[in-house]
Amino acid sequence: MAIDASELSAIVNGASTVISLIEKYGPDAWTTIKTAVEDTVSSDGPTAADIESIYAKCKADNAAIQAS
Repeated sequence: MAIDASELSAIVNGASTVISLIEKYGPDAWTTIKTAVEDTVSSDGPTAADIESIYAKCKADNAAIQAS
C-alpha cells in the first residue's frame, strides 16, 4: 500500500507537532503523547477513563510548566 501525498503530509505535520511540544515542554510531553497514542491504537480504542486520565495528565503537565 502506497502512501499518498496527503497522508504523508499529515504524518510529517503530526511528527512536527510532537517534536515541537517535546522541545517546548520537555521529555514528559513525550510520555504523555506516547501514552495517548498507545491507548488509541488498541482494537477497542480508549475508554472514557483513559481519556480523562490523559486529560488530567495534560492539565497537570501544563500547570507544572506554567509554575516553572
